[in-house]
Amino acid sequence: MIVILGAAGQTGTAALRRLKAMGVPARAMVSRAESEDKVRSAGASEVVIGNLRSAADVRRALAGASRVYHICPVMSDAEIPIGQNVIAAARAERVDHLVFHSLIHAQVDALLHHRDKRVVEGLIIESLVPYTFLQPTMYMQNMLWEWDNITGRGVYRAPYSAAARMSLIDLEDISAVAAKVLTEPGWDGGGFELCSGDNLTREEMAATIGQVLGKPVRAEAYSIDEWRPIGAKTRTPFQVERVATMYAHYDKHGLAGGNARVLAMMLGRTPTTYREFVARVARERGAI
Repeated sequence: MIVILGAAGQTGTAALRRLKAMGVPARAMVSRAESEDKVRSAGASEVVIGNLRSAADVRRALAGASRVYHICPVMSDAEIPIGQNVIAAARAERVDHLVFHSLIHAQVDALLHHRDKRVVEGLIIESLVPYTFLQPTMYMQNMLWEWDNITGRGVYRAPYSAAARMSLIDLEDISAVAAKVLTEPGWDGGGFELCSGDNLTREEMAATIGQVLGKPVRAEAYSIDEWRPIGAKTRTPFQVERVATMYAHYDKHGLAGGNARVLAMMLGRTPTTYREFVARVARERGAI
């Protein structure tokens, strides 16, 4: 049995859809009963409702599991304790393969949530549970937060420099890789940086979007202080501070890097480009 932890988020539901298309059953763990219909619609054959912070709940979710995809909630203040719960349950259930959804540049301590992923990676290695680390870069889908501004006002805004160069990946490519790693032998023991090869500034992203939509789109930056009340509407104070720290790092250093050959090797094809992603979204949303 394949188990997806943190299954209700965009990464988990994408993985469930991919496994469903392959005819592979999967159990989903979600934190709220309200998410059950969502993950069943995405492809979950079983659903466990529980809290990743609870060792007993995680053990219950992993009962009889052979392969596990651990996706911790974004910017969690319990990333490391949750990782410890997952490791303990994986060892107790003698899981054959633990796939951990990590992040690119986990070596950079200034990116605090990336650093926490690195700590969990180390704990997994020391646990002796067979593992794979998937280390994706920034999702192309992040652009969708600004879709209404982009299509309505022709502006792509974010609270860091529009000239910062960012490495990108399509979530659909991540889900394809995750499904492959979860269903094929031979991927254990590896950490794989997942990047499309597009390292673009937001100015370049805006130009690409404009070319696809057939109208001008410009990039704008605004301050982190201006972003804070916006972020506070959907995030905890802990998450707001973590995101603010991340944006400050992006403003100074960007998030460039990664080698597309890794993703291409795992996919068995050329990774999705940013232009292809934008064109797909525009068609799906009736913008072209």
